[in-house]
Amino acid sequence: MNYNVEYINVKYSLIKCFLHSAESKVLDVSYDIKEDKLTIQVVLLGKSKLSSETLSNIKQELAGFDVVISELNFTKEQFNESIGEWRPKNYSWLKYLLYSKAEVLNED
Repeated sequence: MNYNVEYINVKYSLIKCFLHSAESKVLDVSYDIKEDKLTIQVVLLGKSKLSSETLSNIKQELAGFDVVISELNFTKEQFNESIGEWRPKNYSWLKYLLYSKAEVLNED
């Protein structure tokens, strides 16, 4: 069997960075890989930003890539506009979806 080892390694690294120590303000993560460039799109609640710890972990885990991170910010209401629909209403996912919350229940 042939496995796409690069895809598996990138997915595993992203899971470690975003899901093992998940920040509650991260609503959605998608990404795309083109040669050595890894573009990550992160949807955040309100005016949140990714923590410096998460950014550091991403750079460490994915050191072999030119990593570009795009942060999109939406209010609870904007994010929840697409409840019951598969695709988000206010933005588009990149090629690979790591995860997306169904809806924001509260704003801690």
